[in-house]
Amino acid sequence: MNKNRIQRITINGMLLAVMIVCSQLTIPIPIVPITLQTFAVGLIASLLPVWDGLEVIIVYLLLGTLGFPVFANFSGGLAVFLGPTGGYLLSFLVYQLVTAGLLKKFGRQLPVLLAANCLGALLNLLIGSVWITWVLKISFIKAMLIGFVPFLLPGLLKIIVILPIVKRLAPLTLGRQAC
Repeated sequence: MNKNRIQRITINGMLLAVMIVCSQLTIPIPIVPITLQTFAVGLIASLLPVWDGLEVIIVYLLLGTLGFPVFANFSGGLAVFLGPTGGYLLSFLVYQLVTAGLLKKFGRQLPVLLAANCLGALLNLLIGSVWITWVLKISFIKAMLIGFVPFLLPGLLKIIVILPIVKRLAPLTLGRQAC
């Protein structure tokens, strides 16, 4: 195995571990808890090339699907996807694709980092809220009040914290391979 491959596996593995730890840091509120999962997804999307980030998110989702307690509140299993938070989990893939794709196309300057993460986070909340309408059989407006509105300010705060971390770590993660 060459040095670049070992670095890639190590960095991806470390960010997977960050994702798992962040998933356990929760503020319990009814139906959907506030977690640092999206903070981790934003870091992954901002620090890794598109396909590496997808790989990390897919491994995370597969671990959870197989029953490993990697999701919020040490939960796991296929049943989590069938509940109110399933849409948020699946939309991590969209957050990753959109954010990392925009950063690849437009660069990693602070305004682009901010805009790309905001768009990824908003899509995550929107998809999660639509999922809630199906699972709980409620109106779209009620789902938005449950699964979108309460997460706007925390989401923005997470993104603001992500920005300086990414600016500091990007040379370490992105310098090893092409985006």
